[in-house]
Amino acid sequence: MRESEPIDPTSLASHNPFDFAQMADPYPFYAAARRATAAFFNAPLNSWFITRPEDIQAIYRDPARFSSKYIMSAHKELPAEVMAVFAGRAPWLPTLLTTDPPDHTRMRSLLVKGFAPQSIAAREPAIRRLADELIGGFIAAGHADVARQFAFPFTAMVIGDMLGMPRGDIDRLKAWSGDWLRLIWCVEPIERLVESAHGLLAFQRYFAEVIAERRARPGDDLLSVLIQARLDDGDRLSEEELVAVPMQLIVGGHETTMFAMSNALALLMTRPADLAAVRADPGLLPQFIEEVLRYETPLLFNQRQTAAEVTIGDVTIPADSSLQLLLAAANRDDSQFAEPDRFDPRRAHADRHFSFGRGIHFCLGAALARLELRVGIEQLLARLPDLRLDGPLERARVILFFGYDRLQLAWGPG
Repeated sequence: MRESEPIDPTSLASHNPFDFAQMADPYPFYAAARRATAAFFNAPLNSWFITRPEDIQAIYRDPARFSSKYIMSAHKELPAEVMAVFAGRAPWLPTLLTTDPPDHTRMRSLLVKGFAPQSIAAREPAIRRLADELIGGFIAAGHADVARQFAFPFTAMVIGDMLGMPRGDIDRLKAWSGDWLRLIWCVEPIERLVESAHGLLAFQRYFAEVIAERRARPGDDLLSVLIQARLDDGDRLSEEELVAVPMQLIVGGHETTMFAMSNALALLMTRPADLAAVRADPGLLPQFIEEVLRYETPLLFNQRQTAAEVTIGDVTIPADSSLQLLLAAANRDDSQFAEPDRFDPRRAHADRHFSFGRGIHFCLGAALARLELRVGIEQLLARLPDLRLDGPLERARVILFFGYDRLQLAWGPG
């Protein structure tokens, strides 16, 4: 679909959000939908899509009417064969993402110290050493799939190191986080969903065992800190919350930053003038990264649920309806950003993007993500001379996230 093409609002109901051909470049569709209507119901996802930034902003600011409770649970009823795996137990544990006040306020108060700016800044030397270790593993080859050999392990290990996880466990933790996401979308064959249910249980058991071990032998990792954290009134995280927190950090903190990293590198490789500018002055990187987060939003949409009947624009939406907030559409709206479809690494106020959310659920790990992106790119550019594309770019075939699955780069003499 070309940017200038209008869209028939009645066709939005049947639009397939799982069409990977369309997801390779969703922005023309998002722009057309945004122009057509403030909100539309989509049958395949059983959700209402919210297209405009002013409405998304208002929803983020109103947790009483727009609940976060069901963000990480299935978008439709799970098959009986899948529910049987859980033996009558609810598969979804409470996380910071999936709670409303007052529980959200309590949980965030307990978690916030671990993500305070000074705590994150203190991690920079270790994060830089990790980047160098990974680059050292492939630098001699003169080429690498930087999405798989750097962006994935780097962002996963940063979170894993914070939690005190063995690096050898990263691959299975990643697989289990994929199982959780697969159950949320619930579009694959029953046999695959049953496998994912077992994976989600294994994910939960893994951290239950880790927490029991850290309780007996605490360390200086984030999980040990959270186990011991108390509010002034003595309140603390429940056992279920302690299990869910690291699961959420792996799913949310790793996936989005990994794809943002691949987006940033791909844009640098295809924009020689920007690559030269950033190499000459790494101080330009923070602003470049904000424009990447706006222009190629790594988390395409975010979920809420209506607590009562609401009106968005001129569209009435029933109570208990699932909403998908189109962050990527809001980040390309011309009421927010001049010439929004143009990538401008020097854009003023690019950091007003929606990629980290807004309101009480503003991403707790935003400072960490920005640090990872800056340090990772700095080290790649510093250690890999004449960095360039070495093959076609391949978008990841995943729902919800936007980035590259393969990013073949080469360096040194051509």
